[in-house]
Amino acid sequence: MDKPIPAFYACYLLRSTIRHASLYVGSTPNPVRRLKQHNGEVKGGAVKTSRDSLRPWEMALLVTGFPSKIAALQFEWAWQNTHITRHISSTARISRTKQTSKSRISPKTGRARKRPPRPRLCLTDRLANLHLLLGARSFERWPLRVTFYAEDVWRVWTRWINQHLEHEGGNGLRDGIWVGLDAQTQANPSDQQQEPNTNPPPPTGIPALDITHQSLKPHLAKSLALLSSPSAKICTLCAHPLPPSGASTLVCPTSSCTSTTHLSCLASHFHATQHDTAPILPTDGSCPSCAAPLEWHALVRELSLRMRGEKEMQALFKPVRGKKRKGESEVVAEQEEEESEDEIGAKPLMEAEEEDDVWHLLSESESEGGDVVAAAPQDAVGKAPAFRKPRGVKGRKGKSSGPEVVVEDSDEAEIVA
Repeated sequence: MDKPIPAFYACYLLRSTIRHASLYVGSTPNPVRRLKQHNGEVKGGAVKTSRDSLRPWEMALLVTGFPSKIAALQFEWAWQNTHITRHISSTARISRTKQTSKSRISPKTGRARKRPPRPRLCLTDRLANLHLLLGARSFERWPLRVTFYAEDVWRVWTRWINQHLEHEGGNGLRDGIWVGLDAQTQANPSDQQQEPNTNPPPPTGIPALDITHQSLKPHLAKSLALLSSPSAKICTLCAHPLPPSGASTLVCPTSSCTSTTHLSCLASHFHATQHDTAPILPTDGSCPSCAAPLEWHALVRELSLRMRGEKEMQALFKPVRGKKRKGESEVVAEQEEEESEDEIGAKPLMEAEEEDDVWHLLSESESEGGDVVAAAPQDAVGKAPAFRKPRGVKGRKGKSSGPEVVVEDSDEAEIVA
């Protein structure tokens, strides 16, 4: 992988505000833009949400904290296909399908494919399946966060938890997976009217989400300054030298702490101090030098951005100039949005073959994005080469009528249940 961990990626549950029984599961790096696409305000969106009789749609909840884009797409597919996914055992399934399989002819290969049809699921079933996936061994160690943006959906969740997990106490999930109602949604209901002649209020709910790397900027600035100093760096735990390039080196985010460790050393330290028997990845721990609480995913995100995100770091630390100054977070957000539009084009392969399902099931999602964006090929140093004038094509006064367009293929991966 030559790209850093995405700043933000989420799976969402979409609900029609006109017909609450119509639900849709999807994933996106930009919930605000994606919701506008589903509602027809901007170009894009899914065919299955394009009916005007069901618009506008609302995002009832978001699942965030995925360690990568592929991880979010895996979770999305499992949530859409809880009747066949391997992440839920056959004995624990809530969603079951009929024994009869549905045959279809693949438009690409021409071969007949058989797959059990998706069952129709109500809101309670969707939330119950979400609870099963949050506790699955495949996802239980991810730093997931479930935020509800509709109070009635939150009440359905709590009612189901109280009825089915009453003997266990709590919500039946491990520590580290946060589930709750968005505080701004509770304090600022959607039907609240804004007073006239007042300044626009700050964004609340989903528009208030930070989908950029802005929160990592202090940690990243400290790491760059610390690792660029001429003195040799030693691992705090094993006392061996650290790579001069900073590869596989984790830095404590506390401003007054200078602890630097090997990635493997800190992982072993977290396992030992937390008495964790997990095979590979820890979840959290404490700094070996200052004893500050640390989250593993935040440390790895900073390392990924530092080693693989040169373009993202340049945008993050780029000074804003001019009379009309724009906030730094807005600049980063715009660049993140442009990159995600270029990167995300095609649907996962498993979903592309399901296009002719009955529309009213509304259980199949399309990946974020829309039209394939034309891009110039990159040269060896990462800069776009100068465009060459196509032969035999002239514009006015002998000038080229436009650059030669090269369309790059999408790098979408197949998702396996």
